[in-house]
Parts: sequence; structure tokens; C-alpha cells
Amino acid sequence: MTDPEPDRAHRTPETARLAALLQKREPGVQICGISGPGGVGKSYLLRHVEGSLDLDALGWLRLSIDGSNEQSRGDFFGLINGQLAKRSLPPPAVTGDDYFPQVRRVASIHRALVQAVAAELQDRAKSSQAPEAMKAAALALLQAGQRLNKALPKTAEYVNLQRVNLHDGSVAKTLDEAWELVQRLDALRESTALPGPLRDALGMTYKARVRTDLYNVTADALITDLSAALWGYRKQDWWRITHQPIPGRDRLLLILDDFEALAPTLEEFLVGALIPKLAEAPFQTLLVILGRDDLEAMHPAWGQHCRRYIKDQIRLAPFSRADAHELMASAGVPEARRDDMFEMTQGFPFLLGLLIDGLGEEGASSALFLRKFFDRTTRWMTAEEREWLVRVCYLDAVNLDSLKPLFPDADVERVQSWFEREASIRDPAATQFQVRPLIREKVLRYQELRAPSRHQELYALAHQGRLPPEPPATP
Repeated sequence: MTDPEPDRAHRTPETARLAALLQKREPGVQICGISGPGGVGKSYLLRHVEGSLDLDALGWLRLSIDGSNEQSRGDFFGLINGQLAKRSLPPPAVTGDDYFPQVRRVASIHRALVQAVAAELQDRAKSSQAPEAMKAAALALLQAGQRLNKALPKTAEYVNLQRVNLHDGSVAKTLDEAWELVQRLDALRESTALPGPLRDALGMTYKARVRTDLYNVTADALITDLSAALWGYRKQDWWRITHQPIPGRDRLLLILDDFEALAPTLEEFLVGALIPKLAEAPFQTLLVILGRDDLEAMHPAWGQHCRRYIKDQIRLAPFSRADAHELMASAGVPEARRDDMFEMTQGFPFLLGLLIDGLGEEGASSALFLRKFFDRTTRWMTAEEREWLVRVCYLDAVNLDSLKPLFPDADVERVQSWFEREASIRDPAATQFQVRPLIREKVLRYQELRAPSRHQELYALAHQGRLPPEPPATP
């Protein structure tokens, strides 16, 4: 069995559009969105186009942030300082040189502030001034960059809860109380006891900006570091620590993958701070954003503030029958099996790829393949969403009534809303909300092998249902 080559079968127009953007020289920032449900081939398309071009010869410095790591999604500097501003860049960058000293400086100040806040919260917890839940919420807000961004609303209505990892029913109250607590912390108050010039000399004014305007300070630091790497010294950066330009690199290719997971932490930073500064930078930037929805459908700010920079929105759909057959032929799938495999997967590249893999040495029913299938199907999901998927696979139809035996009442609406939006696992051809047959079959078989007693328990819960309450007896 040979490896499939999806782009032999489809995507020629989309490939050409993305390749054209990568080959075009245009000042400022250009944005390209690649959208479609999970597993439709967004990342594959990008890798294919990048592999077909000589990015080095085109002068691109490629940086990226990937939202697949659940642990780092809510950590602003875990994404910026950890993923985007890498400690080591590939040649021709100088081995061992750090090309992001200004970003490190901001990250260090932010880290010290978070540590000071943690210590103060610990003291308050000892004196019963701050319950543990409130303390955890306050620290999560800070790590996500929330408190340190000026003009951010305090109410939980505006704070994305995914960002602070709070899901229980009391989250709004806890979050608002945590916000009020953060406003009162001594570690985040700006001292004005010293004269302005002395505060400047001690770096206190810069630290104060990190406290109150983190996004713009971080964007400024990134632009300074990137300008030095791609263009050279700027006059306004004469006093900052920078470095020599990277030979042969004069353009920035910035990739944001799995943007739904990244948006709660990065969207406001991108739209309000970084993208406007990239538009004025002395080097060209192509920002490629991979997500399930079009950018303007995700948040109105993209249309209001960034529409002029959005050069293309590439929307991907599942394979047609002809494209899928060509893909399977190139992968060595017997002709007699191709129609059945297309019907099972409904042309979804991700599912087709899994089935093609299953025809190899492992076999589509082996325990190892089932584990691989489950891991790849759920790679975009949080731990909570993975548990939701397992449970809904026990249902013939997914609706508010059928969910009740398997979920707490407080979660039923959330799970239903999630499932209706989760196109990668929902059967688009069904007349009711239900899991794609192939996914349901493999997930249930995996659960049966992995946890037999739990499998029986969930199956029984899903099929017992709930009877409507008896009407009150008449006297």
C-alpha cells in the first residue's frame, strides 16, 4: 500500500491561489484564511504548497503557532515566547543566536508580575481573603494576558471561558470576583512615588506599560526583533539590543494553525495590536490562518479592522466521488472497495486517509489502528470534548432529549450546541443530528476493547431513555 497523494486528486485551484500569494512581493501585511471543517485537509494543503515552492529562495522566514497543544492554548506567552519566537531558528540564521531579545524582555517582566501576583494571592489565601477557585481564576486571567491589556471589559460576559479553563456553573461569579481581586493586587499597582525621569532610568515606565498595555508592548517587541532579522536596524531601535539580519531572509511567513483553539488567547492581540503594526513594518508579511470558519464569520473585528488586509479566503470541502476515486487509485485501493469507502467517509479526506491506512499491515479492526483512529479523530478536541464524543457515539440520534441520560442537566445545551457545530464528526447527509457512521463504529469498538465495563454502562444509559413525568393526579 503506497502513501496517498491527495493533491493529485484535487485542490488544484486552491493550490494555485495560495502559491500565488507566496510568490508575490507586496509591502505590508497580507492575510489568507484557509477554512473548512476539521479533517478536510487544511494543513495538508498548506504543507503541499510549501513543499512545491522554494521558500528559502523566495526569502521567507517561516514562524508558526499551533493550537493542538491543549496545555498552552490559554498561556499568552506560552504561545508567543514559546512557539512563535523560537529560541533557535534554522539556517541561514546563526546557530545559538536568539533573534527575539525584546520579546524575551517583555516575557520576563510578565513572568515576574505573575509570580508576584501568585505570592500575594497565596498570602491572601492564608488569611481567607481569596478562596482557591478565585485565586486560580485570577492567575489564569493573567497568564492569558487578560488583566494586562488596557480597556478590556471585566465582566465574564466578555471573557472567553475556554481561555481560563473554567467550566462549572459558578464560573461567571468566580470570574468576576477574580477580576475584582486582580484590580486590588499590590503587585499590579503602578507606583508614582519616584520622579518620571528616574522611573524611566530604572525601566519602571516600561514595566508599567507591560502591566497596562501588554498587547501593544508585545507587538512592538516582535516588530523590533523581526525588523532586525529581516530588514536591519531601525532608527527608533538604536537603544535596544538587536542582532544582525538573517542572510537571504526579508519576508515573514506567519502560520496560525487550529485558530479556533488559539483565538480566545490571540485574537484580540492580533486584530488590535500585531496586524496593524505589521502593516507598517519595513518587511512584507503573509499571515496564513487555518480554521474551521471564515475569518469574518469568527469575529466581527476581522471585517471591521482587517478586511483590507485579507487577500484571500480559501474554503475547502470534502472530495467529490471522482476525486476520491482518483485518490484511492493512487493509494492502491482495490477498485471494488472504492465506492463503499467513499460512502463510509462521504469524501472526507481525513476519514479516507484513515481507511486507506487501515488497509495496510495493521488492519482496520486491530486495536492499534483503533487507537490511532481515535487519537487522530480527536486531535483538535479538548479533554472535555473527547469525553463528549465518546458519549454521543452511543446515541442513534443526538438531541436534547437523548443527551439527558448521558450528561448532567447543566451540560446538555452545551453538548448539543458543540455537536451541531462540529462538522468533522457530524453526519451531514443524515436527516437528524448523528455521528458519522464510520467514526461511531470505530470509537465504539475502541471503547469496547479499552474499557469493557464502562462500554456496557454507557450503552445501557444511552438506551434506557427517560419517561415523561406522570401528570398530577386529579382530586
